[in-house]
Amino acid sequence: MAVARVLAVVLAVLLSLPVQAQRSERFGAVEIHYNAVPTATLQPKVARAYDIVRSRNRALVTVSVLREGRPVAAEVTARAENEAGQAQRLRLREVREEGAVYYIGDARVRPPETLDIELRVRPRDGGEGPHTVSFRQYFHGGDD
Repeated sequence: MAVARVLAVVLAVLLSLPVQAQRSERFGAVEIHYNAVPTATLQPKVARAYDIVRSRNRALVTVSVLREGRPVAAEVTARAENEAGQAQRLRLREVREEGAVYYIGDARVRPPETLDIELRVRPRDGGEGPHTVSFRQYFHGGDD
């Protein structure tokens, strides 16, 4: 059941993106995968399983960290800022399920709006980092 839930979240996030695939950056042997999608695009069952509020005004931020293809735990912090300069710190929570470790959290968004999201990631299995990843995500309005 746990593997099915992990796959459901990953699939829901990936399928909610019309054009782009999940994003990733590599820092030596460490690979950081990340994304942000409106929580309204999640299936209700998946949202309930992870206690995520489905709303067009919330964005789900997902992060996973791999070392040589294997999941590793990390200290992950996130910050989002809109084009008006309004910033918010995101509270990410760690999810562990049958060999998977990932981090999820949500951000307030007012579509149509663009968020600049910065992640700071320090793998717990080594002394390197923190690694900084920055990305920009546009959230469509209801009529877009």
